[in-house]
Amino acid sequence: MNISSPFWHPALSKGFILDWDGVLADTQLDFSPIRARYFNGERLPLVEAAGRLKASEREALERDLYDLEMEGARKATPVRGSHELLEWLVSSGIPWAVVSRNCRDSIFEAADRCGIELPGTVLSRDEGPLKPDPRALWAAAGSIKVDPGNCVMIGDFIYDLYGAIRAGMRAVLVERTEPGWERWADISFGRLEDMVSSLRDPEPLVTREYRELVGEKGRTWLDKAWGIEVSVPEESPEVFLVAMEAARLGIGRFGISGHSRISLEQWEEAPFLPISAVDSPMAECMSRTLRERYPQVSVSWSDYPRSLPEDPSLVERAIRSWLK
Repeated sequence: MNISSPFWHPALSKGFILDWDGVLADTQLDFSPIRARYFNGERLPLVEAAGRLKASEREALERDLYDLEMEGARKATPVRGSHELLEWLVSSGIPWAVVSRNCRDSIFEAADRCGIELPGTVLSRDEGPLKPDPRALWAAAGSIKVDPGNCVMIGDFIYDLYGAIRAGMRAVLVERTEPGWERWADISFGRLEDMVSSLRDPEPLVTREYRELVGEKGRTWLDKAWGIEVSVPEESPEVFLVAMEAARLGIGRFGISGHSRISLEQWEEAPFLPISAVDSPMAECMSRTLRERYPQVSVSWSDYPRSLPEDPSLVERAIRSWLK
């Protein structure tokens, strides 16, 4: 694969975390009767909302959820493309895990019905914590011995995407067309089969954090801006705003001297920083802050010849001049 940063493809991932229902098995679960029975039809996460109920009601809700999931599992069919996806993972030597909000018994029952051999790591509702809690995905990544930053989450629900972002993973939405959700996915495939075809013949994809930039300025801008190395204005009160603007515009490599520490003035101008950041090493904090939104950027102890301006409003002008 001739794919390099800032472009990406799920085939580059070293570990796959897969949702179960709707991604590998189709159980046609309909939770609306349970929502009507316990929550007046309100659409909310049932497991978490159970805490609102009295103990007896909570136990009844748990039984109803279990019975519904087991009924669906007994009728489960494999999602088209699921066997082919697992064959591709095995042939590629990529470890994978299942992370689901369903109960464990229903997953194993559905797997048996669908002829799917489950991996060694299956994290269900019974193990907890649940998606979108990132700890669920971190546990899966740890179990397959892959750094979360090298994992991709494949799911069909918004919790899969939220969980992946919070865990520092890439996210793929499959078997669902939801424009409001797709903005949180690095790539969306209407069918799992389409993702499998893409894995077999991968092409460079624009990740979600650069989608707006490419839509505004084109892929060529991103490709060229990514190769520019810049030093940040370490004494500027707005140094974090400057660096964030540069990252938004596609800059991928930032240099900071090893001795710089964050001042109160810099903390004051960057409302997203906690007060504990004051007097901490700038390079470490800058790397962590930028990579939460732009996971592919790098921050090193370097003094690059090109320096970003001290004013965030002048950053685009500077980058434009370097691209000429």
